[in-house]
Amino acid sequence: MQKMSPLPVLNLHLQRTNPTLFARQLVKACHEIGFFLLEHDLPSSVCERALSETRQFFQRPLEQKMSIYYGHEPSFRGYMPMGVENTEGKTDGREQIEYAAEYGKIHSSREKEHFYHRLRVSENPWPDTIQPSLRPAINDYVNGVLTIGDQLRDALCVGMGIDPTHLSDKMFRKKSGDEQEPNFWSMKLVSYPPPAKTTINNESDTEYGVGAHADSNFLTMILQDDKNSGLQVQTINGQWIDVPPTPANVLICNIGELAQIFSGGYLMATPHRVLRPQDSRISLPLFYNPKLDHVMECMLNPEAEDLTWNRKGQNQWLRKENTLMGSVGENSFKSLARSHAEVFKRHHKDLQILSDGRIQLRKNTWYTYWLI
Repeated sequence: MQKMSPLPVLNLHLQRTNPTLFARQLVKACHEIGFFLLEHDLPSSVCERALSETRQFFQRPLEQKMSIYYGHEPSFRGYMPMGVENTEGKTDGREQIEYAAEYGKIHSSREKEHFYHRLRVSENPWPDTIQPSLRPAINDYVNGVLTIGDQLRDALCVGMGIDPTHLSDKMFRKKSGDEQEPNFWSMKLVSYPPPAKTTINNESDTEYGVGAHADSNFLTMILQDDKNSGLQVQTINGQWIDVPPTPANVLICNIGELAQIFSGGYLMATPHRVLRPQDSRISLPLFYNPKLDHVMECMLNPEAEDLTWNRKGQNQWLRKENTLMGSVGENSFKSLARSHAEVFKRHHKDLQILSDGRIQLRKNTWYTYWLI
């Protein structure tokens, strides 16, 4: 894998045998390029089952997939057909399911104090009537990847001289399955079809599955099929490099905006994009986050050893107007509202999104918030 990859390759086994060395390697990769490949120890059956079930869903007739259509609810969850999502105002060439943390009884027992609490729902829209096997396959995969996210989070803290308990006890769930509010993780089950001579929303069929962007969350972990990729990462000198296809025992990982805030910019939310593959491609990105109500602040220890700034002369794509918000809820809602303008317009008429991504309550509509 190391000979094939233009990205740093880390092995999670080292985190147990030599945690200090692993933490140093991890922070170096996240500082210098913000992307790395992680050889992990999740059972291959869990990963392969998640990919297989996802592939089966997208092979179904459109009317079956539309049974969990996301446009019916304000939480941006469910099936999204080709042509409904955009990046930087340009239509993405992919179809997908969007899922996120389930809140169960917590959701029904709490009031919506902030607009981003609309992202909390009791249960995801699962296609149980047409494919009941999808739910357990994805839940098993999510639980495994969240555990890896916890390990990477703690290693990042160790590598930057931060006490890991400052994050684990205050910003994240203490353990999976407890009754505390969960991390606000989200994920996409994505199908990238090959380009065809068609149009999407009156636009020529795009060469991009998704255009250039940086992730708004803390840490992203991607499982993809091993035949096609199309993912490209932009280096600090502006060059786009190809990420090769990866086997099921490798996750593609990258830093998001919340980790950039947390580290005072030492860790980099790196621009990336996806080209449409020659053959169909399945991808399962999971977006790892703190709890929805948490506000991320810089916690970097300026006196930490071995933290030299090696990233200079950056020449990368940046969104022209993009406020980085430490609020997990606000930064998450910003990304969803921008990408799904029609759902935002339909279900959040009392809100408006400013050009820099901030969300505001419209004047004279305060009372509608409590009716949603």
